[in-house]
Amino acid sequence: MTYRPPHLLDSARWADMRIGLLGGSFNPPHEGHLHASLTALHMLKLDFIWWLIAPQNPFKDEASIMPYEERFRLCREMTAGHPQIMVTDIERQMGFNRSVDTLITLRKALPRTELIWVSGLDIAHEFHLWHRWQDILKIVATAHIARPPYQALIKDCPLRKLQSQNHKNLQKAEKVLLSPGHTYWLMQCPAVEISSKEIRSKSDC
Repeated sequence: MTYRPPHLLDSARWADMRIGLLGGSFNPPHEGHLHASLTALHMLKLDFIWWLIAPQNPFKDEASIMPYEERFRLCREMTAGHPQIMVTDIERQMGFNRSVDTLITLRKALPRTELIWVSGLDIAHEFHLWHRWQDILKIVATAHIARPPYQALIKDCPLRKLQSQNHKNLQKAEKVLLSPGHTYWLMQCPAVEISSKEIRSKSDC
């Protein structure tokens, strides 16, 4: 079955599915985004990953971000061979640039869909700086793609030290519980050592 990208008025289409959410500016998209998505699909036994392309990242200077349409096009090109990865403009539909607002709206719009926020370990280390970050943890489960050296990188992560979370290290694929209060650390995943910033720097050379 072929699925169209989601919007806020088609919740029945996604009922009883396991959906991973990968948010960001994708400025530009790179192999790290693809690696995180494919890893999460496999390790968490998800049905789909949605790429939530932010109209504006609150941590970045607006002048440094490519036009939305260009970022969207590049994301579509990168994921063309991966039907379980869906590039969406759902954050633009909402008009939000804060993840907590997006997740509150999605949770209400998709009451029968299991959601989990997916990111790399770099995002996990700055997660405590996000607007209402602990509220996010009460709305959805989270998963972070770890890379060697796992223990050293995770040990000093502020999110990992949050004792109110149910933390679990995953070293093999497992259909885990996708509910708020759970944070999964996906281990033993080959790393893709590149970032959007590095790509932009190289293109300026």
